[in-house]
Amino acid sequence: MNQLEALRVLKIALAILVSAPVAAQTLNTPSDRAAAKQQQRVDRAKERCRLNHGVDCDTPEGLKEWVLQERTRQEAVRDRRLPTQPGPAQAKP
Repeated sequence: MNQLEALRVLKIALAILVSAPVAAQTLNTPSDRAAAKQQQRVDRAKERCRLNHGVDCDTPEGLKEWVLQERTRQEAVRDRRLPTQPGPAQAKP
């Protein structure tokens, strides 16, 4: 194999290595990423529950408080916001 062929093979290998992560990212849909993110939160919550000697670390109800603590600050603020749609109008007497 001469230098020209070796350089060509090296360029092809480099192109494959660079394009592989991009191709892998396009395979995950937003719903898949959201599900994976939620599963990671639940796993971290279980671990924190066990480390803190929690009583019920296996059921969703027992992990509810621990999962809430896994939210980001932005998510916590978003969850506390008041509804944007006004409620039913009340007639004044």
